[in-house]
Amino acid sequence: MRTPDEIMSQLEDQGERLTIQRRVVIEALAACGDHMTIQDIHAYLSQAQGVALSETTIYRILEWLKRLRIAAQTDMGAAGIVYALIDNPPHHHLICLRCGRVVDIDDSYFAAMRRKLKEDLGFITRIDHMAIYGECEQCAGLDDEPAE
Repeated sequence: MRTPDEIMSQLEDQGERLTIQRRVVIEALAACGDHMTIQDIHAYLSQAQGVALSETTIYRILEWLKRLRIAAQTDMGAAGIVYALIDNPPHHHLICLRCGRVVDIDDSYFAAMRRKLKEDLGFITRIDHMAIYGECEQCAGLDDEPAE
């Protein structure tokens, strides 16, 4: 995982403006090292760092980071929409609709799909952080009815 300094250096090299607000959001995402909701980031900044940023400002900064492919947004179902710095290589999640279990998977599962989409349709995918819903091995054996 890249450090906040490496990320900020990359952004400066790209000519991006790094305000104090943008810096502290990048640092919060890196410090927590996990998926965070906007509310998590807001709480971390205000409680742990003493920084007062509105959730709207945090949202705008996250949208900027997503556009630059520095951060990814993932809908984790009941856990809500979360944000994380994009790993190199990226990772993804399998989320059980019955028990809520989350299993991290590496990006290699998407290599064949990327190749086929490019070959067949000329489409270059940008799968940075994905959540796939279904049933885990334990829950799939409970009955023959799939979760909805």
